[in-house]
Amino acid sequence: METLGGFPFIALEYDKSGVLRSAALDTLHAHLQSTGTTDLLMIAHGFRNNAVEARRLYEQFLQNFSAHITRSELAPALDSRRYAAAGIFWPSKAFSEGSGKSDDDGEAQQLEEREAAALDDARVELMELRDVVSDDQRGTVDRALGLLEQLESSTAKQDQFVSLLLSLADSADADPTEGFDQVAAQRGSELFAKLKSPIILPTVRRDGDGGVMAVDGGTSGGAGAPLFIGGALKSIAGRVGQVLNLTTWYMMKNRSGTVGANGVAAAVRDLKARHPSLRIHLIGHSLGGRCMAACAKALCADPAVQPDSLSLLEAAFSHYGLSHDNGHGDRGFFRDVIEQQIVKGPFISTFSYQDTVVGTAYAISSRLGGDNAKAVGDKDDQYGGIGRNGTQHTDEATTQPLGSVGTPYVYAPRVVNNLDGSGGRIKDHGDVTNAEVTYAVACAVAAT
Repeated sequence: METLGGFPFIALEYDKSGVLRSAALDTLHAHLQSTGTTDLLMIAHGFRNNAVEARRLYEQFLQNFSAHITRSELAPALDSRRYAAAGIFWPSKAFSEGSGKSDDDGEAQQLEEREAAALDDARVELMELRDVVSDDQRGTVDRALGLLEQLESSTAKQDQFVSLLLSLADSADADPTEGFDQVAAQRGSELFAKLKSPIILPTVRRDGDGGVMAVDGGTSGGAGAPLFIGGALKSIAGRVGQVLNLTTWYMMKNRSGTVGANGVAAAVRDLKARHPSLRIHLIGHSLGGRCMAACAKALCADPAVQPDSLSLLEAAFSHYGLSHDNGHGDRGFFRDVIEQQIVKGPFISTFSYQDTVVGTAYAISSRLGGDNAKAVGDKDDQYGGIGRNGTQHTDEATTQPLGSVGTPYVYAPRVVNNLDGSGGRIKDHGDVTNAEVTYAVACAVAAT
């Protein structure tokens, strides 16, 4: 095995169905057996990472994690252990995150140029999407490509276009807390109409209980300014990108869950069976968090297998995903993880109001699902994300600030320990390899 970030490291590469693409697991077994490894860190990347970016994420995370092992308060628990790391690689595709400014300031000529560019961008995105779908879905993408030039003048073509796109993502397990059914039930022309005005996503909490004030526009630019998602380009072409983003989001959400439930869970079962004393720590960033939550859920099936800790870092799934009831009678998709207490040790989950990537994905779902625009992005939004708001409607959860290195964490057992990184500890969606986050994870590992 190679060394990455100071740890013996192996890449576990899965296809979109969760099938391992190599004999890497056999190599890992041999290493664990020969070295007496006590702790295995299994880390999953998000939907914005290709293999090179994922590897960089893993290296940075492991380097900073390693620095905590010998700290005086953690060394008694961690320094004598032998570690290895397994990086999960799954086929993901990024989506664009919107602008950080209001587009209404653009000159008319600039807007005209951008209207034309938007159609070209949509064509490029569709061609990229064609490369990541299955062979039998490529014809669907081709038909959508053929409709691009006709969308402006025909609501029927808009309906057909959106129906084709959403059909690419409708094969996954139903999860009512994610809003797909509510979006797919509407005509494409209705969805395009809803996207005509910008979605304004706050980036600063403004009241005492973690919500936000009603948004009435706001300013652009500068720290704490709202994120304006769409709305400047008045043509249909200017809104196609948001529909493509939503399609990509649902596809990657489904795929990450499949990889976790089918692939990573099978690896954990195999590892625990062959190395019973091995501690396994599941760590997931973004949709990698969904991957690891899906893995934990799959491990609930008989015979249940317990991972030793679970760390969700700016996870990209519903903030109701672990709840018993989302307020509309729907049980969280990963509720079994809580009810069956499948995580043997600490279960931690970071969130930050500055996570505009998770915020953007759910803000679009919220607008299209018909939710109250005043609640877009906050903890009361029907379609909010756990990486932005923490767990909601989950009795088995605690919340505390993400602290500085050296914070004496005492994680409550059998509950989700939410760690709030808002206000600078977690500055954006990808800020999960910093010293504060890796220290929180190291404390979770030390408690096992």
